[in-house]
Amino acid sequence: MQAEVTDTRTLFTHYRQVKNPNPEFTPREGKKTLPFCRKLMAKAEGFTSRFDFSVHVAFVRSLGKRHRMPPLLRRRAIDALLQGLCFHYDPLANRVQRSITNLAIECGLATESKSGNLSITRATRALKFMAELGLITYQTEYDPQIGCNIPTDITFTPALFS
Repeated sequence: MQAEVTDTRTLFTHYRQVKNPNPEFTPREGKKTLPFCRKLMAKAEGFTSRFDFSVHVAFVRSLGKRHRMPPLLRRRAIDALLQGLCFHYDPLANRVQRSITNLAIECGLATESKSGNLSITRATRALKFMAELGLITYQTEYDPQIGCNIPTDITFTPALFS
């Protein structure tokens, strides 16, 4: 009888939606950051599982912009991305000094297709959701002459620090 029972830890080891269901931020080897950024990273750990995140989502729901809590895989992506944002944050300029593509790669949110195309959709959706909550400002601009996006401007709002 014990052989027929499925272990709950192995129940969701394979996801169809994503290739990396447990993203984690890993900075490049030898890359250092400010002590303030390290403290921010420690405070931001497990952000989506805390009550204040639920309050932010409830407020956006009351405004009618959102209907429910984001899915588990997006919350995991937000946690990993927030670690990367805090690591590359410049407190004097109130700006994240990293491109979205590099952030997505460092956080394990980028996937590469068989043809070699890099997809950063999980990272951009997580950033858009954080901007929808009012935690960050996120602006991107497409340049038709170059044929790609100009590096984005990501800044933290006071709501993230409260």
